[in-house]
Amino acid sequence: MIYTECTDPDVRVEEDYVVVSDGVALKTIDFTPPCDTPEKPMVVFVAGWISLIDGWKNVLRKLTPCYRTLYVETREKVSARLPERARVDFSMPRMSLDISEILACKVAPEKRFCFVASSLGATVVLDCISGEARHPEQSILIAPICELTYPFWLPLLLRPVPPSLYTAIKPLLKWYLRNIRLDKHKEPEQVKKYEGTLDAADPRRLKANAFAIKDYSLWEKLPDVRSPVLIMGAKSDTLHGLNVINRMVDLMSDADIEMMSSNRETHSEKMGKLIVDRITGLESMKG
Repeated sequence: MIYTECTDPDVRVEEDYVVVSDGVALKTIDFTPPCDTPEKPMVVFVAGWISLIDGWKNVLRKLTPCYRTLYVETREKVSARLPERARVDFSMPRMSLDISEILACKVAPEKRFCFVASSLGATVVLDCISGEARHPEQSILIAPICELTYPFWLPLLLRPVPPSLYTAIKPLLKWYLRNIRLDKHKEPEQVKKYEGTLDAADPRRLKANAFAIKDYSLWEKLPDVRSPVLIMGAKSDTLHGLNVINRMVDLMSDADIEMMSSNRETHSEKMGKLIVDRITGLESMKG
């Protein structure tokens, strides 16, 4: 993919693959602006479940000219290269370990960094920083998911269906997102975006990951998060409830919340500018 819509022409962009400890190769896209220096923090960006980078182009367009940004594609995405004839682990602990290993490979020990992450990517980041991983200067997390529970009928429906029949059940999954989890009237663009991610997903990984993270919960881990966290919510987003976000903030020692009007706005240039201002403000305080 050409990343011209995600950044400025003078920003250097490098694609790479990091081979983690179980042999899976994970794609990273490294945006380095001319203004980057060893003293400036970098951003490690972890997008949500099966998300496409195109959905974040408006945020990245504001962020990448200001701060070096390492965009990480997690293992459920089609870009991941899986070892042949191996049973691949798609669980949350494994995805959390991936982030730690990518930090070790791509972020120098002396380099300051911040996390930016969304949805399931934000869940992975919180799991990671609740443990012994390197701690960021701060984490800006957009609509994290704290527990992964599905309607009772969904596993019953999906478990016996082979991945080859994914196309047959995809309309039902889209109906569920469109009518139950998203606001199709107020945010048709977001419905279209999520449907596009389902169309682009690898059905075998989608199913394996969905069952591996089923019933995962962050609640007991949140008190162990010690670095600063800003959780971004959206007033119209029923997929990531405000009550849950408030409870998450209460459980962490250094956390705050900021609300935007919609899921669409959390993927906008306004969100990118907020991230830049937040990191710049942190630099000013340290300086």
